[in-house]
Amino acid sequence: MKNIHKNLLLVILTFNFCFYSLSYSQNIPTIQWQNTIGGSSFDFLYSAEQTTDGGYILVGYSYSNISGDKTENFIGSYGRSDYWIVKTDSSGNILWQNTIGGEYEEALTSIKQTTDGGYILGGFSQSNASGDKTENNYDTLCATFDYWIVKTDSLGNLILGHHHWWK
Repeated sequence: MKNIHKNLLLVILTFNFCFYSLSYSQNIPTIQWQNTIGGSSFDFLYSAEQTTDGGYILVGYSYSNISGDKTENFIGSYGRSDYWIVKTDSSGNILWQNTIGGEYEEALTSIKQTTDGGYILGGFSQSNASGDKTENNYDTLCATFDYWIVKTDSLGNLILGHHHWWK
């Protein structure tokens, strides 16, 4: 009797899986557009958000100098990353971009569009005051990372930045 129940359960599960698979495969969305964005080194996308104009704001960090789609060199020492903001239109074409950073390592991980049309950026930094960064790291030896909050205008130009200790 146990074997009959096991076999019946197996048949029911198999039928449900096949039915679900067939119905799911008919509803696979099609790709509307795609774009590969980057430079000659490592570039990491952490967040993408649709903006009020129907385009997209892409944020992450980059180790690339000017190359590929990247139009600005990194700010700090060779082999270090900076915040990289890319604004696209609704079809993924690049409208503008900005590289923001200090002497050492920065990684941008989040963004929100603000009511004035600009952006608030959040990530972390290992740099003291240098490049675009106006405040020192709380660990003056730069062995740890601090939060680094940056405000930009609607074209990604830096308005202000602030940091908080992160261990």
